Amino acid sequence: MTLFLQRCFDGLFNGAIYASLALALVLLFAATGLLNFALGELGLIGGYSTLVFATSATAAAEVAIFRPPVRGTELAGRLPGHPYPMPIAIVLGVVVAALIAVAVERLVIRRLDGKPDFVQINATIALLIIGSAVVAEVWGGLPQRFPALFPDGPDDYVAIAGGRLRYSTIGAWALLFAMVSTLLVLLQRTKLGLAFRAVTSNREAAMLSGVPIGRTLAAGWAVAAAIGTVSAVLVASSTILRPGIMINVLVLAFAAATLGGLDSPKGAIVGGMIVGLTQSLVPGYLGVPSQLAVIPPFVVMTLLLVVRPRGLFGSKRVVRA
Repeated sequence: MTLFLQRCFDGLFNGAIYASLALALVLLFAATGLLNFALGELGLIGGYSTLVFATSATAAAEVAIFRPPVRGTELAGRLPGHPYPMPIAIVLGVVVAALIAVAVERLVIRRLDGKPDFVQINATIALLIIGSAVVAEVWGGLPQRFPALFPDGPDDYVAIAGGRLRYSTIGAWALLFAMVSTLLVLLQRTKLGLAFRAVTSNREAAMLSGVPIGRTLAAGWAVAAAIGTVSAVLVASSTILRPGIMINVLVLAFAAATLGGLDSPKGAIVGGMIVGLTQSLVPGYLGVPSQLAVIPPFVVMTLLLVVRPRGLFGSKRVVRA
């Protein structure tokens, strides 16, 4: 039972990461009807930007013997108060990712409006490849150490029936629920949220009603990139920051979003939890090699879709105007 609980706790941490990126995927899918393959790399750029804002040029130079310094710290060092505490650095990283996402939406995606879906999907795949190359070129291919977001020492955990629920897992889920709560307030209590819901329901009717479609979709891209940045920061703080780390996370986030329902924020959270727990429990109890741990979540997804093609919480019909 102790081992089972520990594997569940470990799976919950990964589940929070998958759920956060799945939430971003669901947000954009609800507005556009398309899956966006570029979100992971947009979040990764935000993650590297966060590290730049949190690292002083002096500290970056001290580790240059062992690895390249974090590029951009000298430029960021000209800002007053740099380096910033992690909460402020994350906010600034979110802003950078959101601005890039808005530029991508305006310069690329908006020009493809009205084109077949496969053209727009292929464009997001191209953006993924471009984003990955830009990250590798700007920050190099070697890993960078990322500051811990939450207490992560040997004794930083809550003991439950012999299992260790680490503060990092509690913090990750608290951060996820904070994002969901903020998103709900944004969607239900603001004019932007009203415009976004109108576009989601019926784009043509929203346009005829005077809703600024372009600005609303650009805001959706910005919010999704912001959530993706938080996801990248969670991944980097638990391991290391390096190019390509968000590709596997993106694949599993797709599985989470599909399990929960591609138009359901609640489904993104539940789907992320299922994927995280499946990835943690199945290899340990069925003897699946660790190299194949990515397979069980997709087996579960396939079996569920046979019974519920819309996912656990997906609506009966997703309308795309």
